[in-house]
Amino acid sequence: MIKPLYLDPAQHWQVVLDDGPTLNISAPGRARSLFPLERLARVVSPCHAQWTTAALLACLRAGVTVVFADANGQTVGWCFGPRRRETTLACLLREALGQPRGAELLTDWQRAQARRGMLETLRDLQVSSRELTPVAVRARLCNLHRQRLGQPAGPWLRAMQGLTEAWVAERLHGLVGDPTLIGFACAGVHLSRLLSSLMEWTLHLMLQNLPLPLFDKMSPTRMAATALELQGARLHRELGKLAGSLELHLRTELT
Repeated sequence: MIKPLYLDPAQHWQVVLDDGPTLNISAPGRARSLFPLERLARVVSPCHAQWTTAALLACLRAGVTVVFADANGQTVGWCFGPRRRETTLACLLREALGQPRGAELLTDWQRAQARRGMLETLRDLQVSSRELTPVAVRARLCNLHRQRLGQPAGPWLRAMQGLTEAWVAERLHGLVGDPTLIGFACAGVHLSRLLSSLMEWTLHLMLQNLPLPLFDKMSPTRMAATALELQGARLHRELGKLAGSLELHLRTELT
């Protein structure tokens, strides 16, 4: 399985080339680590990391993109070779959607992930629902929000959902790379909307964890933007979990 490699910006990395070809990565006080290029989708490196020319050229020849980021995590530049290795998820999606049962594979996965999301949210909020259906769980959670806020949660949730849909679309472009796989890749399949819908249960968790004074001071739209800023890490984790689960599901079903 190929996967991305993220180098911690808090470390002063040295990246050299070993046989294989393999990246030999080390930092003061840490044991060296070896990463065969054939197993890397891309490398995200802090700008202060020291790369040898041989290591960087080997990545470019292998089609492994190297992304350099500053101390704030903002991308400074990319290094591409003559060919760019596609992410595993993009390859699997293309293969799945080219089959007659491609939409069915995604639907089966969506049901399983919706169930997981509902169960995890109910557990984390320490509440129960008589039925484990989206309608029943949504009603139970909205009642919980109303008790806490003293008002219906619909406007707040809709504002958060709208901003999350845009956020998911942006992140998906980075994960998949091919816009034709994100929109209506085939009849009834819109990957961005599908993943956004599964993020609903995470939004309920975020809403319950927001400080109550925000709801008196801010409009739903402004509060939603603040929520994404304050709890963005939760969204990142959930999207990463969904993307990894989808990749595993497609790999299992297609092999």
